[in-house]
Amino acid sequence: MIRFKNILKNLYLILKMAWEEDKVLFAGYFLTSFISVILLFLVYFFYKLMIDQVFADIATSPSSILFLVIIGYLLVEYLSRFVTSTLNAFYFEFLLRAKFQNVLARRFMEKLAMLDFANLEDGTVRNLIAKVSDTFTWRIHANLQMVNYIIYNIAAILMSFAIAYQFGYGYFILLFIFAAPLYFIRAKFGNIQWSIYSSQSDKINYLWYLRYLFTEFPTLSEIKMYGLKDYFLNKAKKLQDEIVDRYKKPIIRQALISSGVSLVLPVIIFFAVKDFTGGVFAKKHSLGDFTFFLNTLYTFVGQISNLLVNFGVIYENNLYVEDYFNLQGLENKIKEKKMAGRILKGPREIRFSGVSFSYPGSDSLVLNNINLTIKKGEDIAIVGHNGAGKTTLIKLLLRFYDPTEGKILVDGKDLRTLNTNDWYKQLSVLFQDFAKYNLTLKENIQFGSVSSKKSVKEFLKQAQGDDVLKIKKGVEQVLGSWFEDGEEISIGQWQKVAIARALYRNAPLLILDEPTSNIDPQAEYDIFNNLKSLYKKRNLIFISHRFSTVRMADKIYVLDKGKLVEEGSHQELFNSKGLYRKFFDIQKKGYE
Repeated sequence: MIRFKNILKNLYLILKMAWEEDKVLFAGYFLTSFISVILLFLVYFFYKLMIDQVFADIATSPSSILFLVIIGYLLVEYLSRFVTSTLNAFYFEFLLRAKFQNVLARRFMEKLAMLDFANLEDGTVRNLIAKVSDTFTWRIHANLQMVNYIIYNIAAILMSFAIAYQFGYGYFILLFIFAAPLYFIRAKFGNIQWSIYSSQSDKINYLWYLRYLFTEFPTLSEIKMYGLKDYFLNKAKKLQDEIVDRYKKPIIRQALISSGVSLVLPVIIFFAVKDFTGGVFAKKHSLGDFTFFLNTLYTFVGQISNLLVNFGVIYENNLYVEDYFNLQGLENKIKEKKMAGRILKGPREIRFSGVSFSYPGSDSLVLNNINLTIKKGEDIAIVGHNGAGKTTLIKLLLRFYDPTEGKILVDGKDLRTLNTNDWYKQLSVLFQDFAKYNLTLKENIQFGSVSSKKSVKEFLKQAQGDDVLKIKKGVEQVLGSWFEDGEEISIGQWQKVAIARALYRNAPLLILDEPTSNIDPQAEYDIFNNLKSLYKKRNLIFISHRFSTVRMADKIYVLDKGKLVEEGSHQELFNSKGLYRKFFDIQKKGYE
């Protein structure tokens, strides 16, 4: 009963989405399905009239009535094919499917964009996203299509019963009773299929990842250079075989059971036809009645079978559809306060007060009792070993996660109490794994602030990107190799474009995570000189392993194993001969 309620709830949500997307197509789709049933039985009826009229005119010559009946039959038969095949199955089906799949894709993308990092980095949620991504474009639409088929099935069955009333509908009831088990077989098979799919979601997610490796240039280039093709293909084949093997046995078993049950139906039809032919020879029914009865009987059997199969498909698909709506209903773990405080100006002070953090599902602290203060106008550098907690500290500042203990205070207010969207307006960020949009150079920079009308060229120059401006079509050139007219640029040039995007945002606080890792030392020096000038009265926070850059900061924080172990200016830390001095001396030796 619970499963049935879930099916109805999900069908309602599917129909609601389709209705909201295009009411005219929605109404036309289902209305033409019902009309096509009426026209089908009109075809049967005119065929009956035609047969009876032919036999009535055998003793004489063909009458005008016969030709009128033939014309009527051909007209109705044409209308039936036109409404069923052209209007319903082609026009309305294709257009509604296209629009419905579009809205499904938009909502899927919108949901992913709204999910917080606590969800996106959760393995269970990643598996759910992989399952939904793999099936939502066709499984959900298939249920919309099944509703259309079921409307047709039910209308045809009801019409068959109404016609059968004059002939005797006992056999029709028997056919219905013996066809019913097919539904339960299909439903059981659907449940088995979904449970196999669900229980192997980790393998399916892995397969999805393997496909992804072959579509990304950095991984594909290594696959080619290191001869990894067979390794990954064999890995994929092994996983695919394991998934298929688990499918095979239940499919064979259900197919055998279904075949056995289906054998009963021809037996019932045989006795129904035998009895009716007796009525024809006894002059109780005409030959036209016989054709009408046969067409109605086979339509009834076919539609009963189709109805049960379609119900089974809905049941089977619903288990996947439910994943889509479960994803849509997923709540963020980072909660926004209903009456969140507004931030209208750039922060004057940001303070980490006793901040500790461990990732969900882990007991080990990535950050341990961090206390630091960032005042307006300061340039801050954060350094430390890989895994020291530098990027995690930035994630907390961006409120991708909330601290496990302690607070992050913005002008004395807990960051958790502030409006997140307002907070993001104060920030401009360049991540270590920065985005590379295979769109125009102009768009790549304007994404920093899509509402701004400023020229992108000056910001690219500030990022030492004059060489990027020399590409074929300038700022209108499509970057990357995704599209036919795209031009690939070097990773260092991509990084300059990303820096320009961050600058274009013109936010009070600029956060850079390894911003010049792919840029030559001279360009790096010039970029940071520009940044110090541009952010003189604002805040610049950066993570870097290059001490030629780090030494330019007003204040440097040194992290080690999640703890803040040193802080001060370059000269102060250099003189203290602690961890910072050790890092500096090691890097200095590399240049000697």
